[in-house]
Amino acid sequence: MNDEGRSDASATTARVRVLVACDSASRRRRRRRRIDSTDELEKTTTGVATTTLPRARRSLGMRALASAPTPATRGVVHRRARTRAHRARPRASASDPSSSARPPSARYEKTWSNPTGNVLTDVVPGVVWAAERPFTWNAIDVGGKMAVVRLRDGALWVHSPIDLDDATRAAIDALGSVKHVVSPNYEHVKWAAQWKEAYPDATLYGCPGMRAKKPGIPWDAEVGEDGAPEAWGGEFDVALFDCEVNPFTSTPFFNEVVFCHAASGVAFVTDVFWNYPGGDDVPPGTRLWKFGMDRVYLPFYRAAMVRDREKFARAREKVLSWDFDAALPCHGSFIPRGAKDALRRHLAL
Repeated sequence: MNDEGRSDASATTARVRVLVACDSASRRRRRRRRIDSTDELEKTTTGVATTTLPRARRSLGMRALASAPTPATRGVVHRRARTRAHRARPRASASDPSSSARPPSARYEKTWSNPTGNVLTDVVPGVVWAAERPFTWNAIDVGGKMAVVRLRDGALWVHSPIDLDDATRAAIDALGSVKHVVSPNYEHVKWAAQWKEAYPDATLYGCPGMRAKKPGIPWDAEVGEDGAPEAWGGEFDVALFDCEVNPFTSTPFFNEVVFCHAASGVAFVTDVFWNYPGGDDVPPGTRLWKFGMDRVYLPFYRAAMVRDREKFARAREKVLSWDFDAALPCHGSFIPRGAKDALRRHLAL
């Protein structure tokens, strides 16, 4: 090769090196922009997508972790990411219990029946929580709620227990010690034995007649006929709706006990009252269910299932005499205010 050829080759090589260097620099700039964007996203959102975690590690200068993560280092980064996400979450407002704080254990899919995806939703700050879960019947999500109340002595009172999965148990244990578990009617009993097994020192209560109705469940006591147990510290009012029957068998149907926690001003109802929403964000099947419950089942319940109307009226008036303005139904949306009027209308015969 002559001198001119060698010169051209050298020039070409130099241009290639420049292009490679420019391309490398460009890639580094783009990577830095993505890292900065990821960091900004983590500051402004309440959750951290797992796909951003390697970039977050690189932004912290942890190149070794990004290239060869170990179980221990992955835990460190995930904990840091969850901490940033938790700090960004809004807190519940005491003036508006429906504006729920998101606990760090939020991990469920968001549905109409659990719009936040939280394991527990703080409805009365520091006192009352709701565990909102989908409940599917014939492919329709009719929703289900468990209530948790922290008593003055710090013990937890659980109403209408749901499946005690790992996430739920961790969230419950973080609140305190479970001492009282209540299955308020004949229908809400599926998970009662599971909770008694998990918390053997807790007292498992059923509505009147539950021991005979469900003898395979290890009930400790029945509640409803003689007021609230002394162990509840005078914090609850109770009313028994034992005045309706199955019209086809003439046997007691729900035998439901309704509760009111005086300190929080929240009533707890299971199946004698519901509050299904009907907005566009609710699936069509659930809206159809609401129509059936409001327009078909409720008139049938009043006309054909309530056999002792005077007894029903006494139970209703007892509930309406309590001092409450909020209600947490097992089915439907939490009512932060105006609940007494809602129950008055619903329970009218």
